[in-house]
Amino acid sequence: MGNSEHLGREHFGVVIAGGGPVGLLLAGELRLHGIATLVLEQAPQGQGEPRTLSLHARTLESLDRRGLLTDFTAAQDSVPGLADYRRQLNDHGARGHFAGIYQLGRNAAEAEQPHGLTLPREVVKELLGKRAEGLGAVVRHGQEVTGLEQDGDGVTVTVRTEDGSYPVRADFLVGCDGGRSTVRKSAGIAFPGTGPSVVARMGRAVFEVEGGGELPIGWERTDGGWYMRMPDGRVAVTEWEVPDDLESPVTVAELAESIHRVTGLRVTLSDPEYVTRFTDSARQASSYRAGRVLLAGDAAHVHFPAGGQGVNLGMQDAFNLGWKLAAECRGGAPEGLLDSYGAERHPVAARVLHNTRAQVALMRPGPQVDALREMFVDLMGIDGVNTYLSEIIYGTGIRYGSAPDDHPLVGTFARDLPLTTPGGPTRLAELLRSGRPLLLGLNGGGSAVLDAAAPWSDRVERVRAEAERPYATALLVRPDGYTAWAAEGAVDTRSLRAALTAWCGPERAAG
Repeated sequence: MGNSEHLGREHFGVVIAGGGPVGLLLAGELRLHGIATLVLEQAPQGQGEPRTLSLHARTLESLDRRGLLTDFTAAQDSVPGLADYRRQLNDHGARGHFAGIYQLGRNAAEAEQPHGLTLPREVVKELLGKRAEGLGAVVRHGQEVTGLEQDGDGVTVTVRTEDGSYPVRADFLVGCDGGRSTVRKSAGIAFPGTGPSVVARMGRAVFEVEGGGELPIGWERTDGGWYMRMPDGRVAVTEWEVPDDLESPVTVAELAESIHRVTGLRVTLSDPEYVTRFTDSARQASSYRAGRVLLAGDAAHVHFPAGGQGVNLGMQDAFNLGWKLAAECRGGAPEGLLDSYGAERHPVAARVLHNTRAQVALMRPGPQVDALREMFVDLMGIDGVNTYLSEIIYGTGIRYGSAPDDHPLVGTFARDLPLTTPGGPTRLAELLRSGRPLLLGLNGGGSAVLDAAAPWSDRVERVRAEAERPYATALLVRPDGYTAWAAEGAVDTRSLRAALTAWCGPERAAG
């Protein structure tokens, strides 16, 4: 889309810089609440690095709560090789790895989403973009955010296109524009962390091995580093000798030489789709908000892609931020709601940076690390250790802050439940499709709860239901699926009203 007479006079509730999975998911979340949203993506439509993404349990649970899981599952099944690869992992009783040790998730048979999904990045973008635009978001390709100026009323965003630049006005700007984020830099947000200790080179091409044979599919740790080949044809090699020049474009020859050093095989590459280089630099924004500018995804945190956590971390940022930012845009949001985004998500990302640094250390060549890895294999066979590491990688151990006298469920992800409502059978997950908070009263214990919440009925879904095995009498579930309040037995409606005020704003008089 080029310039038009309207460009320069537009005003949106939220402008999102970056049209990757995080930016597009956030756009859809905002549109659920009617917020005028513009997504600006630098790359032309259809262009992008052909990466493959692993979607983990907590992300799949969240997608289910928006009615998107079926489409994502069908998309994986339609991509040759990926569904078979996932089934092969699942048949071996593990969903994934920690530092290349494929032992995770062995105790997850009862988990809500015990298996992950693997999808090309462009397919994920297509699914989320279709949803965002279907809900009314404006998505523009070939348009790059190059600067910003903010004041007390909003942000003026400078956008560059092939035809020139134009300004657009927004109440808020969210940077989902990657690890080199222009938004983060323009907002003056620091990005501290650790520099590279390894370098990985990856590409997809036709690989011919000198003397015949093929590069095998899977992971292999060698004396020279790490080798990986995925079913989609990607080959990646990781080495511990970091070159001085990490800024020059990576070449096919550089990738071939790295493959030789790591595997001992000499290869030639032809018809390359892409080659890239990345490191284990681990950095995190000092704050996820500067006034009316916020960060999500790689703009807020970067790390080595061990365990495929990056896209999941970013998508969970979007689920957490979307409803809070929408409430702020609409007005009447409770004090501190928007700031709770950074307060909740910053520690989660810090833990991911921590575990990826640990994984890189555990992947190093050498006899000392050989011994440590052998011990880790034994440790991961212990149920408690396996569960601990699985929850770290898959995000299922997240619990947001709660007070000492809160119910034990507060801050945890509300587990799905089969329910019978006056409208018929449903599930807890399905009741969150609207993106609104859910107040659920179960098995006859919810009448007082639902009545107490009547002044919030314009913002909260109130549902009475029967459940065969309820784990609470009543639940207040946030739009992102986390429990804001819970009760068993007799209900203290004063604590409920306090929770509703804290998360949904003040009560409103009837009529």
